[in-house]
Amino acid sequence: MTNVQFLRIKKLTGKAIIEVAARHNHREILAELGAASGGHIEPARVRLNRVLRGHGTAAGVASHARALMDAAGIKSTRKDAVRGLELIFSLPSDSSIDHDLFFNESVQWAGEYFAVPIISAIVHNDEAAPHCHVLLLPLVNGRMVGSDLMGGRAKLLAMQADYHVRVGQRHGFTRQAAQKRVSAAARKQALDRAFKMLHANSGLSEAVLLALLAPHANDPAPLLLALGLAMAAPTAVKSDFVKMMTKPCKPEKSIGFRKS
Repeated sequence: MTNVQFLRIKKLTGKAIIEVAARHNHREILAELGAASGGHIEPARVRLNRVLRGHGTAAGVASHARALMDAAGIKSTRKDAVRGLELIFSLPSDSSIDHDLFFNESVQWAGEYFAVPIISAIVHNDEAAPHCHVLLLPLVNGRMVGSDLMGGRAKLLAMQADYHVRVGQRHGFTRQAAQKRVSAAARKQALDRAFKMLHANSGLSEAVLLALLAPHANDPAPLLLALGLAMAAPTAVKSDFVKMMTKPCKPEKSIGFRKS
């Protein structure tokens, strides 16, 4: 059977997003370890996860990122600045290839292709399919250039092509066909599932959750993958997340959303 390569990339925004992402990757969010309804993480297998690059704790990863920025003279960034890029490489659950070789080659490719610091790389073996999360600090010549580094459709296609030539095809993978845009209804339902899971288990306020989920509105698939959830067919019911996003806010409690 022919397998299709899986490579995803997403922007990380928000003041503490590096540590938040690293906490998930290091399995430091206890609510994810079997307590979340619909979660796919198997707590008994967490010990099988492996750190390939970076510190062994989320705090260490965040501290390293901050130190690199300080050394580059970056003391502050805009609220909406891209503070990191996260790559996800995945293998089929029944893959017989050498996992260690594949993921190490994938991480090496990421460092060479983007030419920015890799602050963390962790292989997860505690879910259905083995996969690797790589956190990049988009620091180039003393500037944070996450949006430019990731680019638009043309750059994303070029990234997939380069990865396929240098890693994917060597392990027998084919290129993934261009995906159709997920419908608005499906995206809303995906965000609603993420909202419900995090609201029930994270202890974060609704305002914080809205701020964290908003950047994923156009492409929630990587977020759901990170949370161990699957994209589902949309329903006609208006989601809790959409209700939260559209309900009136008192002026003194505004969290920065504006009507478009």
